[in-house]
Amino acid sequence: MPTTFLEWMELLSYVATVVGIPFALWTFIVQEKKERQNEQEEIYDKLMDHYAEIQEKLFEYPELDEHDKPLFDPEAARRQQILYEMLTSLFERAFILLESETDPAYRRMWNSWLDYIDLWSKRPNYREALPRLMHGEDPHFTKFMADLTGMDLQCR
Repeated sequence: MPTTFLEWMELLSYVATVVGIPFALWTFIVQEKKERQNEQEEIYDKLMDHYAEIQEKLFEYPELDEHDKPLFDPEAARRQQILYEMLTSLFERAFILLESETDPAYRRMWNSWLDYIDLWSKRPNYREALPRLMHGEDPHFTKFMADLTGMDLQCR
């Protein structure tokens, strides 16, 4: 047992080292994990907010929700084209942020977005617009969409 003040201080410094450093590391790791989880939720929430805005446009303009036949009203066709541009931009953002991630939470988010992309890519009007929509998009995203749809989507 320590008998002098100096020996007590030395003992306490050892205890601080043995207990304090592992505790500090554990606290740092837990905090980093929480920050990463918050970042994941924020990314997903922002993407979903943008998708909800697009869905609201479809409710606001029900004529735009016709994706199986060409729209003959030029104004409705223009609005639908703008909606498709917004949708494609959102899909590209989701692709860039989530597709290459290996974290299981990001993979789940990406699989959810993959379902949306797959759903929209099967709609005739959207498919027809895809070659124009891919102009200027990220080359990896364009290749991904070409592989998904089986279409030639290379920028011309």
